[in-house]
Amino acid sequence: MRGGSESAVRLEGVSITYHLPDGGRYPAVAATDLAVAPGEFVALVGPTGCGKSSPLNVVAGLVAATTGRVLIDGIPLDGVNARASYLFQQEALFPWKTALDNVAVGLEVRGVPRTEARERARGWLGRVGLAPFADRYPHQLSGG
Repeated sequence: MRGGSESAVRLEGVSITYHLPDGGRYPAVAATDLAVAPGEFVALVGPTGCGKSSPLNVVAGLVAATTGRVLIDGIPLDGVNARASYLFQQEALFPWKTALDNVAVGLEVRGVPRTEARERARGWLGRVGLAPFADRYPHQLSGG
């Protein structure tokens, strides 16, 4: 494993504080340590608003930890975690793009040529049984 770590994901003393519009602060997560081994499945469980999504956002690199550090395979995370995939709680699709184009957009943003991105997207649609619906728009697909 890169970096000589036994953990695929490690949070060390991670705190996450959000700045509020009124100038206040909201401490969502306080001094948290977490180690996730390669292949290990972990669930964060708790009531709405308790801070379950915040550590996931930090591990994905979408939000910076206020304190502490995040290591991915023993290497400190700096910016977006290119080794992670992220599934949003709410749908995050572009309604004006087809299923194929919605899947390809992430690759295109990362600089993959459009033709290659669309071909790779077709492969992923096939893996999840949506290949016949590649030309459909989000409102034409089942939410299930």
